[in-house]
Amino acid sequence: MASKPDNGFGFRKPVFRAFSLVEVVIAMAIISFALIVVVGLLPIGLKSNRDSVEESQAINLIQAIIADRQASDYSLNSSVYNLPALNNVTSQLNGTMYVMNDIATTNVQPATASYRVTYSIYPSKSVYSAATNYPVSGPPQPVLMNLKVSWPAAQANASASVEMLTTFMQQ
Repeated sequence: MASKPDNGFGFRKPVFRAFSLVEVVIAMAIISFALIVVVGLLPIGLKSNRDSVEESQAINLIQAIIADRQASDYSLNSSVYNLPALNNVTSQLNGTMYVMNDIATTNVQPATASYRVTYSIYPSKSVYSAATNYPVSGPPQPVLMNLKVSWPAAQANASASVEMLTTFMQQ
């Protein structure tokens, strides 16, 4: 092994190793490509997060509407969302309401509405007796309610929606 010549005082010059210009350029190209990919995926991730939050809020709204209807007397309109009484449902009832950010509701579409809620209430006799030979007389029969929450409320054909079918039984 050849040794480096010393500088006259018995000390050797330290040898510095460095990256070549080509290695630096290649490393910068790899890093910039990775950053471009990450920055390009960021809007997709943010939109996915926003969609998930809106869907969760719509599901929470449906659960609140169902809880309000269950907490109200069967023969009275629900207290918060003013859903119709369920004791004398003889034909299909349909309705639409709009929900603002502060959970206030209205039947007229305001510019500030976040969600549109459409509901259909079906009498149990027409649904069950035709399909399953459910007894027409006897104990109280359940009433079916289909709830659909869509957003944004201003669009006639909303881009996103959540739908749930539930039953209510007279207590």
